[in-house]
Amino acid sequence: MRRSRSRRTRHVERPGGLAPSARSAVVDTAAAGVPIAPRGALARASGRGQERAQTGEFRERNSRQQRVSARAAAERSLAVSWDQRWRPSPEMKARHREGERLRRERLDRDVLEAKEELAEAEERLANEQAKVAELNDLVERRSALLLQVDALQRERVAAELEVRAVERRLAFRQRRVERLGTHQDGQRRGRAVRIDVDDVAWAVAKREAVCRRRWMVVWLGELIRFEVEGLADGTLSGSPASRRRRSPGEGESTPRRRFVRIDIDDDRWISLRSAALDSGVTVGRYVGELVEGAAHAAGWRAAAV
Repeated sequence: MRRSRSRRTRHVERPGGLAPSARSAVVDTAAAGVPIAPRGALARASGRGQERAQTGEFRERNSRQQRVSARAAAERSLAVSWDQRWRPSPEMKARHREGERLRRERLDRDVLEAKEELAEAEERLANEQAKVAELNDLVERRSALLLQVDALQRERVAAELEVRAVERRLAFRQRRVERLGTHQDGQRRGRAVRIDVDDVAWAVAKREAVCRRRWMVVWLGELIRFEVEGLADGTLSGSPASRRRRSPGEGESTPRRRFVRIDIDDDRWISLRSAALDSGVTVGRYVGELVEGAAHAAGWRAAAV
């Protein structure tokens, strides 16, 4: 009896250990939560079941037992106890409170940032509106100033046109006065005089007056003033005809009476009459000799008879 036990023990504790089927049964039973028998009992059972382990009946029963054990273990793991309620640990509560505090702080920061951005946007909007209003005011003022400048330019142009028109009217009136020999008040200018002068010499004298841009009534007055002043200071003497140097072959002039007006005052006219009496000629001929002398200086020569 002892020998067979020792033989069974040696068979169980051989290097290979339990048979493959036995080892898998032990592992599945432990995984399913079934209590495992002591090592000695396993060794005895393994000895008795060596023959049956090779049959399919044992394997089927062993598999069914493993499934039942696994189902029971699963049912035990799914069992819920209503006696004790789950409560979070203090560390979890602390973490939750810290998370809530951080969330509130982040929300507060977002609100503050939103308020600051809103304030900046409102300030920027107010600045932009002020600038736009100022720009509109400047544009309106500039437009008003441009309108005033345009009006002033129009007034200046109108004034210049009026001045030019007045100047043209005055120039026309002056030319008319000089042409007609009248004063500004409408009276005829100069003294009406009958003179005796050569026709050709008179034509040359009129041409000379035109070249000098002078009216005959004025130019004749200038000739008389020059004659009177020369006689007064002694630079001239005698009659104008006696002072004129005649060219060889030059004949005598052929005077013809003309009616002219001379711009001369009374004092010079009296002096001219005195000179004519001293020369023994009429005042008309004396003036005619003055005209012939001016024509002689311009190139006129009396034709020989």
